[in-house]
Amino acid sequence: MIALIVDDDAVARMALADLLAGYDMFDLVEADDGEAAWTLLEGGLAPVICFCDVRMPRMTGLELLQKIKAHPALAALPFVLVSSASDRDTVLQAVKLGAVGYLLKPLMPAEARPHLEKIFRLTVDKLAESPAASMARLNVGAARLLAYLDAFSAQLVQARAELGPMLGAGRLQDALRRVEAVRNGCSTLGLWQAAASLAGTGIPDSVRLEHALAAVAETVARQTRRVRAAAAVHPVAP
Repeated sequence: MIALIVDDDAVARMALADLLAGYDMFDLVEADDGEAAWTLLEGGLAPVICFCDVRMPRMTGLELLQKIKAHPALAALPFVLVSSASDRDTVLQAVKLGAVGYLLKPLMPAEARPHLEKIFRLTVDKLAESPAASMARLNVGAARLLAYLDAFSAQLVQARAELGPMLGAGRLQDALRRVEAVRNGCSTLGLWQAAASLAGTGIPDSVRLEHALAAVAETVARQTRRVRAAAAVHPVAP
């Protein structure tokens, strides 16, 4: 999952990147102003969330937010403003335009984390379930959830090895059944975005399918790290 960080202040970008890296959820992409961010988005970058400064040259954060919300393919992108501006009018304008959160600079990790976690519950957790939620839904502990993820990783390795030859041999129905099995595994494990990426693909193209499965494998690896990190902080019975 990609998170886009937009800020003309290099130090502020680094501070936010370090804070987000601690969650081990995202691949981070940075832009140094709204214009650069818009170029990336128009070029096909598909972040799951955007963190953006308010006051920037060429295109402000509020201007970028307006452009995103007016674009049909981007309107649902969760947008978080990050700024030293804390006046009521700026906050209200951000909320009115559709921002899902507002972080104050300079970023203080202890103060920012509760806000980030609330934002994640409203946005990113809809793309990949939190480990705690997965364990509660499946009625398992961390060790068992890790076993599920390990088994699914092995299933993915096998699927990626076999799908190309299946398609090459014209075994379309077998390939579609294998893709559906992977999609079901994603849904079982709460990997909602990964499951959606495999739904309704129709006749699969081998190259596109391999890219999709590689992204699923990265999601599984990231979720595995999240489960291990959560278990280390809050040990639970297997």
